[in-house]
Amino acid sequence: MLQIQQVRTEYLINPLGIDRVNPTFSYTLKGDSNSQSAYQLVCAYDESFEHIAYDTGKVESATMSGIRYQGKSLKSRDRIFVRIKVWDEHGIESTWSETSFFEMGLLNPSDWKAKWTSGNYKPKKNMRWPVDCFQKLFEAGEDIDHARLYITACGLYEAKLNGARVGDFVLAPGCTDYRKRLQYQTYDVAELLQQGENALEIQLADGWYRGSIGCFGLTNVYGRQTKLLCQLEITYADGTAETIVSDESFRWSNDGPIRFADLKDGEIYDASMRSSYSGKALLAKEKRIPVSSNNVPVTEHEVFAPTLITTPKGKKVFDFGQNIAGFISFNLKGKKGQIVRMRFGELMDDEGEFSQSNIHKHHKPVKEIGKITEMKLMLGKEDKVKGEMQPTPKQELEFICSGGEDHYKMTFAVFGFQYVQIETDVTFAAEDFKAIAVYSDLEETGDFVCSNEDVNKLLQNTRWSMKGNFLDLPTDCPTRERLGWTGEGQTFFYTANYLMGAMPFYRKWLHDIEDGQKKNGKISAVAPYVGMDLLYGNTGNSVGWGDAAVLIPYRYWKLYGDESILSEFYDGLMRSYAMLMIKNTGHKDKKAAKANPFNKYTYEKGFHLGEWLEPADVQDTVKAGNKKLHTEVCTAYLHYTMDCMAEVAHVLGRSEDEGLFKEYADGAVKAYDWLFLREGAPDTDRQARLIRPLALGLAEGEKKKALEDRLVQAVENRGYRIGTGFLSTPFVLPVLTEAGRTDVAYKMLENEQAPSWLAEVKTGATTMWEDWEGSELISRNHYAQGAVCQWLFDTVCGIRVDGVNHFVIKPVPGGTLTWAEGYYNSLYGMVRVKWEKKENGIHFYVEIPCNTAADIQLPNGEMHTVSGGNYEFETN
Repeated sequence: MLQIQQVRTEYLINPLGIDRVNPTFSYTLKGDSNSQSAYQLVCAYDESFEHIAYDTGKVESATMSGIRYQGKSLKSRDRIFVRIKVWDEHGIESTWSETSFFEMGLLNPSDWKAKWTSGNYKPKKNMRWPVDCFQKLFEAGEDIDHARLYITACGLYEAKLNGARVGDFVLAPGCTDYRKRLQYQTYDVAELLQQGENALEIQLADGWYRGSIGCFGLTNVYGRQTKLLCQLEITYADGTAETIVSDESFRWSNDGPIRFADLKDGEIYDASMRSSYSGKALLAKEKRIPVSSNNVPVTEHEVFAPTLITTPKGKKVFDFGQNIAGFISFNLKGKKGQIVRMRFGELMDDEGEFSQSNIHKHHKPVKEIGKITEMKLMLGKEDKVKGEMQPTPKQELEFICSGGEDHYKMTFAVFGFQYVQIETDVTFAAEDFKAIAVYSDLEETGDFVCSNEDVNKLLQNTRWSMKGNFLDLPTDCPTRERLGWTGEGQTFFYTANYLMGAMPFYRKWLHDIEDGQKKNGKISAVAPYVGMDLLYGNTGNSVGWGDAAVLIPYRYWKLYGDESILSEFYDGLMRSYAMLMIKNTGHKDKKAAKANPFNKYTYEKGFHLGEWLEPADVQDTVKAGNKKLHTEVCTAYLHYTMDCMAEVAHVLGRSEDEGLFKEYADGAVKAYDWLFLREGAPDTDRQARLIRPLALGLAEGEKKKALEDRLVQAVENRGYRIGTGFLSTPFVLPVLTEAGRTDVAYKMLENEQAPSWLAEVKTGATTMWEDWEGSELISRNHYAQGAVCQWLFDTVCGIRVDGVNHFVIKPVPGGTLTWAEGYYNSLYGMVRVKWEKKENGIHFYVEIPCNTAADIQLPNGEMHTVSGGNYEFETN
């Protein structure tokens, strides 16, 4: 009999406060039957399923995903219970699944009775303020049936009800383009309420809204006045209800212990201070209506204990053993007024001293900070004042002891660090301190291990860089910039989704990208948009970065079979960007345009980053950035993006668009061939130049073979060291494998001579680096080059999703590996592949989830088509 597992709504488990009025459902199966012949999904307003909202009836289908709600119109606050049963291939009916649920949020602007409120002060230019503290005292009756707190902020909030923290979302409400979209959270707070007097307390900090953003420390990007909106709805057993809303009746003060809070610069905390709530909140103006995030929260995860080291100069430094993005917490007892100062970073320098050299950009302060309550900092205005250089991001904490037992944990700052330098007269021990990893609460869905421990470490380093950068958006690094660069996000998509279930996370980020898109289709290079059009706007359409508008939805559809992602983003994000590419085709130079018979399908206009961050010795031989035209890269991506768009248009039935995009996809192949392959493969050792036409489908036949041969030669000439940047690194090992040179691919993977993946591992790195050299000027936590881990899953173990309920399993043993094992908990269930070299051949173990099928291709050419189950094979 089949059993239903992992029932999800919109890829989430029992979500509260979603706003998708026709949500989709998915589930997986286990059991001794091979397949599902039918399913029935029932949604009800009550857990006893007496009042039905939607019943599919028995549907003859094997699908386990993308089942869309098509029942009664859902309203704000509706709580819908869900159960599913299935029939196997013999018609045997399963039991009902465990009941799951989803709950709608506030769908209409009129649902919000709360008013936007702010602190009782008028923000001044270049002034940084302590954290706002709001309080509302109210009475609650007995027999509470349920209670919800709907809350958001322009800034960051933390709410407590009767002293207990509300929910586990930290750095809430997360990061969006506040010009376009505010996301709110919904919390079940019934258990925190008590009969009689209750106290709702909320702290409000700058966050992304008006705090320091990017490597230049710009502030007030979205506004100067932080604001709060919250609505507490209590429903009693007799059906009566009452609502407590944010308004001018909220008490307010900013005399609490957090005297300064900035996401990147840090916190100043005076443990002797307590909020007096001596003033009243002000009403504030805000036109945007909050929407649900429909995403996982940002939460606390792994906890690390430090080793205390003393540097050659006598400094005290904690080493937490792992580079993370997160918080620090500690327990101390000092004299009242004693100060603990801490600085956070990723490096110890060559002399064995703590260093922040790789995260700092410098700006001048308006003046030295006097009283800690004044917080007058100058960020990004260095040309207007005199003074010493001020580093940003500072990544610093200042803690002032109360004189008693003090406990502290960061609240409104998050740092990228492994090392913490501490300066204090307070007596302390290493065991008093802990580091806490903070990232979006994504389920770990895949893992890979093999006989080479350094390769295993490479995968774990990549996972840790993902954790350190997936904090409500995929950032480049958790220190210097902490921005959602689109190029890194799209190149890492498959690796990210093998490692963790990032479906709702990427969908939310696509809305961030779309929010920053201009009317002409141009997107920002970073999303959410953070201003600085001169930098991020100009680079937004750089191929490989701008193409994220198309490539992420396209890959999302391919991996999860979810066509709704295409229809959701087609007309706006995807098509607008594609049409902008078409509008800008043709050479800049008139003579070149006239000489090129395929000028119409040649792409080079605009600002393009090219093959960003190739190894330093390769960069010495080519011009990078905007110093030259990137016609080769651009025309290749024109073909790639248009080819994807033609396929999407076909699926959506947009035949006119399909013809247009197919024309440009095919035309770009001809233009590329005329410009770059007329005389065959280019005679170059620059790997990216040879990889790109192979990876993006620009060469066939003899020219393809010539490119493959020349690439192998280039790799061998370089001693199997890597020579690619962000765009081509994900493609190098797949292209070599496709060329039949798995031996060369494995030699590149296992090469320990820098620059290489394992050279980083050999240095003791615990995350991936931004550049191949590990420069002291570059981030040490930057996942882009870890995109190679896709190859470990889809080639070494050969696990590939190939359509709905279907896999291709094509493991490729090689190199010095004597065994390898990988699993992927896909949308359709767990896939596992293990192979081991033995004296007489290779033993393969393959596990295929129930109600799916797979085509298994072994290295000796054997083919097996199987359904769900466990299989073993031996090859010579």
